[in-house]
Amino acid sequence: MTGGYAGKILRVNLTSGQIGSIPTSKYEEFGGGYGIGAAIFWELCVAPGTWDLQDAFDPRNVITLMSGPLAATGIFSAGRTSVSGLAPQSWPVNWFSHSNFGGSFSPSLKLAGWDGIVIEGKASSPVYINIVDDAVTLEDAKPLWGLSTWDTQEEIWKILSSRASVRYGSEWQKLGGGYTIQRPAIVTIGPAGENRSRIASLVHGGGSGAGQGGFGGVFGSKNLKAIAVVGSGSVKVADPRAIMDVREWFRAKAPLGGQRGPGRTIQAGVSGCFGCIRGCHSRNSVYGLDSDGCAESVWFSVPPPYERSATRDRQKGADLAQQFGLNASEMSYQGSMSFPSPPGHPIQPTVPSKTGMAWYLKKLYDMGVIGPGKNVDTYPLPMDIYDRMEFAEILTTAIAKRIGIGDLLAEGTVRFAEKIGRISDTDGILRFPAWGYVDHWTMPTVEWAYGTLLDSRDCNNHDMLLSPVKDMSCEQYVKLLAAATPPHSDDPFMFDYSWKGEQAYKTGIYSAHKAKFVAWHQHYAMFYKESMLLCDWVFGNSYNPLAPDRRGASPEAEPKFISAVTGKKISFIDGIEIGRKIWNLKRAVFVMQGRNRDNERFSGYMYKPGASSAHNSPSIPVYDGTKWDWVNCSDLYLDEDGFERWKTTFYELEGWDPRNGYPKRATLQKLGLRHVADVLESRNRLGA
Repeated sequence: MTGGYAGKILRVNLTSGQIGSIPTSKYEEFGGGYGIGAAIFWELCVAPGTWDLQDAFDPRNVITLMSGPLAATGIFSAGRTSVSGLAPQSWPVNWFSHSNFGGSFSPSLKLAGWDGIVIEGKASSPVYINIVDDAVTLEDAKPLWGLSTWDTQEEIWKILSSRASVRYGSEWQKLGGGYTIQRPAIVTIGPAGENRSRIASLVHGGGSGAGQGGFGGVFGSKNLKAIAVVGSGSVKVADPRAIMDVREWFRAKAPLGGQRGPGRTIQAGVSGCFGCIRGCHSRNSVYGLDSDGCAESVWFSVPPPYERSATRDRQKGADLAQQFGLNASEMSYQGSMSFPSPPGHPIQPTVPSKTGMAWYLKKLYDMGVIGPGKNVDTYPLPMDIYDRMEFAEILTTAIAKRIGIGDLLAEGTVRFAEKIGRISDTDGILRFPAWGYVDHWTMPTVEWAYGTLLDSRDCNNHDMLLSPVKDMSCEQYVKLLAAATPPHSDDPFMFDYSWKGEQAYKTGIYSAHKAKFVAWHQHYAMFYKESMLLCDWVFGNSYNPLAPDRRGASPEAEPKFISAVTGKKISFIDGIEIGRKIWNLKRAVFVMQGRNRDNERFSGYMYKPGASSAHNSPSIPVYDGTKWDWVNCSDLYLDEDGFERWKTTFYELEGWDPRNGYPKRATLQKLGLRHVADVLESRNRLGA
């Protein structure tokens, strides 16, 4: 193996209790992280053809937690943990999906000598996996069942420290041939996961979590409460000096200012993940364990006319989501993650730009659809105090423990709507664009919307959230972005958001230019962000307002990092091609689950006025046929025929059959996936 890899992947069968390992070299061509996770899932779950790949709670669902080769090497913002498997949150199919989380778990796993963990089967009673370097054991978790994520971690720390040979006080514990003050890095589930909620998260520390996908419910279905890891080793790298050089180069090339999470928070300081240069979590000494950040910090932000939730209440709301292990983005009240729409916007004020679960409940209650004594009883929710912290406490408890209406809500918002006979709300008041995930920056930057639909979840790619810049023209800006997206550096029209008339088809949102950008965006994400596990809030780094020439560190930084750690001379475009390979492998899994052209359709509201709103700026680049300018696109919505024509263009660009969206043999073979093509052909799922 090259530098950066531990060389082996832990394999745990919870049914049999067998613990073994897999050589990482078998999957090195997929990079790491999600790429390796997808390859393992194909090999263990898809290729054998022994089940239909429909139920994420089936014990045969294999879930992987993978690090990347850059973790624990001195490369910053590269220590995330990739989680993949069938996702119970996805609707109407439990698509093979992914999530990831930060913190210190992935680096700790590497320091213990493992590149990842493969989890199979189901334990007969609750267990947790304990990893101390090469020593791996299944431990009894019955005393932990029912505890919050925070209490679980505290209890595991107590249990493991009580076994250790202690020296120089309680902080020092024996590990291997020496002593350490490290506490195990732990990822765990709360009551929501134990009760197989489809919106249950995995939580590490106080605020790092894999929220999207419902993988907490998968842990619960396997009777797996937690994984704890502590390591005493190190990670070999190809060129330590080159790592120091590239760190200094990045600092000069792309300086970063401080960062804080969204919304008004109690800031006792900032914290960040292992090797972080951003510090995007808000440290809260009053309520938080170690860090809270992003969507969970603002889900309990009650919109007008209520607006009674003070900053402290919002912080407590974040803690509730973390402790129960719930996907805070799903439960949103709307709040400050959703920027206000322009005056006169067609969907205001009836429907906000982000209609999470709590907002939807209140809307249905006000409409008289649900409530005490109704066909859908709201017990135990006190809807008359919707805007108070007491309501948030009762709501999260009800969902996590499946009490009353919480039993329906634990299935997720779209499934809740379906079960009460209101699935048609996704055509209007319920803004969940695809696969059961809430609207998140989906429009008007359509590559986010398209990427979400072509994937299995909110694609969550923050690197191209475009907004006007003060120091250059719109034309200069799109050319700068194009220069950072090889091999398409000569095509600024990838960033044209024309949506009306002929121009939409020539260079705009239904054009081949936009198809190229969506493909590039996904290929970049699959390799650099999901497999190398570079943080989405730092990479891609195309535009930097603090740099003298305003150019970011991409596309130079990523290959420099990989070369310094692994010794491989991978060009940026080589990485994009590996991303294409992973993207097509994922597509093959989707196809085996039943994905086709006909079911790649957005919810109805995306084809109506009001589809755009949740964006950091409504003004984005538009080319009118003669010149570039920043144009307010808040009234952008999709034309159904235009999108169908665009799908044909995209499928053909990717080498998929335009009739059904199946990958073609030539495409897969060119990517080194002949074995995948053979399986698809044997099951009549290969494109012609």
